[in-house]
Amino acid sequence: MPKGDFRVREVMAKSVLNPSRIGGVAYAINPYVGCQHACSYCYARFMSRYTGHQGERWGSFVDIKVNAARVLQQQLRRRRNPVRGSVLFSSVTDAYQPLERRYKVTRNCLELLRNHGVPVSVLTKSDLVLRDLDLLGEIPDTEVGMTVITLDEKVRRVFEAGAPPAERRVAALTECASQGIQTYAFVGPIIPYLSTPSLEDLISQLAESGVSYLFFDRLNIKYGNRLIIEEALRTAFPKQSHDILAALQQTSLYYPQLRTELEVIVRHHHLDADFLF
Repeated sequence: MPKGDFRVREVMAKSVLNPSRIGGVAYAINPYVGCQHACSYCYARFMSRYTGHQGERWGSFVDIKVNAARVLQQQLRRRRNPVRGSVLFSSVTDAYQPLERRYKVTRNCLELLRNHGVPVSVLTKSDLVLRDLDLLGEIPDTEVGMTVITLDEKVRRVFEAGAPPAERRVAALTECASQGIQTYAFVGPIIPYLSTPSLEDLISQLAESGVSYLFFDRLNIKYGNRLIIEEALRTAFPKQSHDILAALQQTSLYYPQLRTELEVIVRHHHLDADFLF
């Protein structure tokens, strides 16, 4: 959980099933606004300016769309044709952040999609997804993905303050795969010199978990996260901060060289992978 003041608000959503511009998925459902995981690198913080949270610290608030299931049901009923393509949970929040344990907004929406036979794609940082294996196992063409940046707990605590340890995420992928659900891992953002020492071991563990494929992404400083990331580096990794920031420059060869190394490791484990850098 994020430190300091934290505000939870119950809100009423007007629409829940929304078209997505993310490749491979047709729609996205975001049961919450904001996220308790409070990841310093999160690109979704840009949503604050559109949701009435301008100036609020990312990770200090969550709005719960308490009527999400009812709105989704209405949207599904009004459609003349069945939903084509899969539905992503979620694009600008984490559908399995800790509040989901109490509110079950994600689970209630999953039940409706199960009833309509709509494929689902989950991307989360939480092993709470295991609670819903009974539903996910009944939805055709379902996939569950986990975002993991490192096996190093010190690094994880600095950049993903409210998220579960990587060990629990990898274990969740293993359990999902054992239940016949297709799984994948989003390895990123890869933080120069901090993520890389454990990457080979992480890829090995992911291969053993049964994932179908991997995504790799670099650390992108944008959407107002620059000052937060720079402060985290100066505070937690002062001796490495200069080299890390230098590696993030577009002229740096750090990521091209890293990609070459990762391609060799991925081939060794007979995994399919997409590189977003």
